[in-house]
Amino acid sequence: MAFYEQRARRNGVAMPVQCILMRQRGTARELRLHYHEYTELLFGISGRARVAVGRGSFPLEPGSMAVIYSSAPHDVLACGEPCSYYVVKFLPQILLAGEQTYSEYGYVLMLMQHLPHRQFLFGSEELAQTEVPVLFRHLMEEWDRQEFGYELSLRADVTRIFLYILRRWRERNLSLVEPLSASRDLMQRVLSYIHAHYSDLTEESTAAACGISPAHLSRSFRQGMGTTFSAYVTGVRLREGERLLLTTDDSVTDIAQNVGFSTAAYFIARFREANGVTPSRYRRACRGDGGSSSGSQPGTG
Repeated sequence: MAFYEQRARRNGVAMPVQCILMRQRGTARELRLHYHEYTELLFGISGRARVAVGRGSFPLEPGSMAVIYSSAPHDVLACGEPCSYYVVKFLPQILLAGEQTYSEYGYVLMLMQHLPHRQFLFGSEELAQTEVPVLFRHLMEEWDRQEFGYELSLRADVTRIFLYILRRWRERNLSLVEPLSASRDLMQRVLSYIHAHYSDLTEESTAAACGISPAHLSRSFRQGMGTTFSAYVTGVRLREGERLLLTTDDSVTDIAQNVGFSTAAYFIARFREANGVTPSRYRRACRGDGGSSSGSQPGTG
């Protein structure tokens, strides 16, 4: 049975990207399938390994790259010898900016749809003359050094790798790249509405604004985004709450109300669940002041 792997945390904060250098000694062990919300990229460094995904498997060799979709049960086993490989996990949503073109929604939706026959293994010869190997090394360097703004660098490198994958998919088979136009158009309208009205919307009001039924919206959203409507809206509200915590002196209570949470207590609980710390502690840690923000109120997290 596969087990669920929680989101990675660094300094108590949930990370949308995680980079790991994995090493295996090559000793035999049982398969331990796991799954998570991340899309996972594997890049072989030394030795040979076998990547098990669901009921299938394929080899991972030095210089090759594998793509594992979010929620797909998987594991990596060394093939009787020591091996090492990079693991880069990222939430597909990080490729969604606040403002984007019609096509960009479709690109990200492609990464979230587990369609068959799409290339998921890229060989070393195919990658040797590309920037992909360099991007993986740079990702690991940025992750290890944690220099100022490294999160932006991680996002940029992941986007470059995804762009390579996207173009290869298009070269191989155009039909595997183009999502249904109607679905893509619908998701663009829904996401645009969410980001414009996240503080006071409901699933019913969003469906009405997009000209569809709530049931149609719920079904299409889960299929297209890989999560529920309410979970996505909560994530948008939490991200806006994080921004307000760092850019204003508003109290936690005011921020909770401004971003659409019914109570400050509920905002604090969901924020702590997502980030591992309360909003006030998050604000103090990120500002580096070690004390209470001037806009915080006692008892508000």
